[in-house]
Amino acid sequence: MAQNSAYTVQVEGLREFQRNIRALRDREVTKKVRLANKAAAEIVKPEAMRTAPAGKRDAKSNRRYRPGKLGRSVKVVASAKSAQIKAGSASRVPYAATVHFGYPKRNIRPNRFLFRAMARKGRQVSETYEREISTLVRDHLESE
Repeated sequence: MAQNSAYTVQVEGLREFQRNIRALRDREVTKKVRLANKAAAEIVKPEAMRTAPAGKRDAKSNRRYRPGKLGRSVKVVASAKSAQIKAGSASRVPYAATVHFGYPKRNIRPNRFLFRAMARKGRQVSETYEREISTLVRDHLESE
């Protein structure tokens, strides 16, 4: 069960901007928008990697368990519409959602390191996004 983040960046006029970009049907502009989304999200990645719980290996640990895998699994996925910071994968780090959202039946408390990283870097994300999109508009759209 996926949950949406409590921390998001809202951009006024974003839907209209995306509609206009799609109407242009220009692959270069779409690619630049995706790169702007990715640049904004990349700001959160180091903070999320740093604050991800590393865990520790003990006598009861599974042989496959490697401390620090959760932090190394943090990645950014960007499209022309959005960017997301994700952690874990079904095959390599299947416990990521359990660590992040908790599991009350097993007495595992949530450690919302991704949300905290976004909260700490939110202002920088919005500034970067605004700068990147303004540059894109100035270079590609206003010159035509």
